Amino acid sequence: MICTQVDGYMKKLICEELMISWLITLTDGTKVYGDYDRPGFDNPWLRLKNHCQENNVYPSVVELHMFGAPRHVFFEDPKGLDGLKVMRGIAKDQSMDGGHSQSFQTLTVILLKDNCIEYDVSKYTWPHNEFEQAISVRSITQDNVQNTIFKNDSTKKEHPEVQEYLHGISV
Repeated sequence: MICTQVDGYMKKLICEELMISWLITLTDGTKVYGDYDRPGFDNPWLRLKNHCQENNVYPSVVELHMFGAPRHVFFEDPKGLDGLKVMRGIAKDQSMDGGHSQSFQTLTVILLKDNCIEYDVSKYTWPHNEFEQAISVRSITQDNVQNTIFKNDSTKKEHPEVQEYLHGISV
């Protein structure tokens, strides 16, 4: 259900279509690739979240996976990252006269801080091949909490601030 190898689809996605993605190493050593838009499959992040819950494994390393981009680790913890979410975005910057337009892709990785009211944020933008800031901070919101990967025994998930946003969300 999760993508654990660079198969033909991943090669096409990364090398031909030049789409931004992620590579996550789990606490059991499994490497998982973000195979977005794979026909017949749900969003790779949701598949990974389900895999982690069902198998009691967690992301321990989150890396950028983009053709031509230098290797970059967003966050790392050998014991597992608790309160992690990755979001991929695509935007087009178009001139007002309808002329040249430029496509941009972003990969935003957020990790819930121990205070459970803020996330550390790392955001990469392509084709500029740069990070917005080394790490910035965002307040906790329902959108940020939704589809976050928490450890099965997470104390962060039980925090009142997080519970307030999880209330009514199927996790």
